[in-house]
Amino acid sequence: MAENKLRIAAQLYTVRAFTKTEGGIAETLKRIKDAGYDCVQVSAFGPYRAEFLRDELGKNGLSVCVTHTAYDRIVGDTENVIREHKVIGCPYIGLGYRILNTQEAVDTLLREIMPAVKKIKDAGLGFVYHNHQNEFHRIDGGKRGMDMLLERTSPEEFGLLPDLYWLQYSGVNPVKFLRENRQRINIVHLKDMSISEDREQRYAEVFEGNMDYDGIGAVLKELGIGYAAVEQDECYGKDPFECLARSRENIKKHWGI
Repeated sequence: MAENKLRIAAQLYTVRAFTKTEGGIAETLKRIKDAGYDCVQVSAFGPYRAEFLRDELGKNGLSVCVTHTAYDRIVGDTENVIREHKVIGCPYIGLGYRILNTQEAVDTLLREIMPAVKKIKDAGLGFVYHNHQNEFHRIDGGKRGMDMLLERTSPEEFGLLPDLYWLQYSGVNPVKFLRENRQRINIVHLKDMSISEDREQRYAEVFEGNMDYDGIGAVLKELGIGYAAVEQDECYGKDPFECLARSRENIKKHWGI
């Protein structure tokens, strides 16, 4: 698998303020292409038609690797979600957020979502779960929510979209996590972590914080991970398009891709 070329994508949650209408989406895709990306993740969009998005992606020479799709739609409108992903040529349906800090929350998630996950797999697409920090809270001093997910699902059906920032934030070694769960992973989220003057953790452009992105890049290539999506949840008054462009330039300089 190591021969697979890692593709760098822009996680469009970063520019969510600009994607509330189809007109805004069209302009955003042009600006993302200009920032040096040829792949995106669809997240936090306003209403849009799948056929419209397909056409706008094509006009800008962009592909889409994954979405963050609302939980209620994945569970309750599975067939239409599958259809829309096929229209835009997106291979992965992603769940972006779920609080899993109790046993009941884990049980409810798996009971409700696994029928949809099976339909997604049968349709030839993949499901991926994106983590924050709450999945690594130890429930009643015992197992973590993430451990329960891994124990009760198969890699063939239940994929992961690891957010490397939130792994680091949670005290989990990103490289170790990638190696241990390689069978479930073909996409990751990149964002860096810096420390402010008042000693608070802040989001930063990749290679402009304190995370080991030289080591992370080496293991992503070694493991043959397919996609790395750059995300910056907050840009602290800076232009989010510029933040994405800076991360892209830094990755090209350090990783050669």
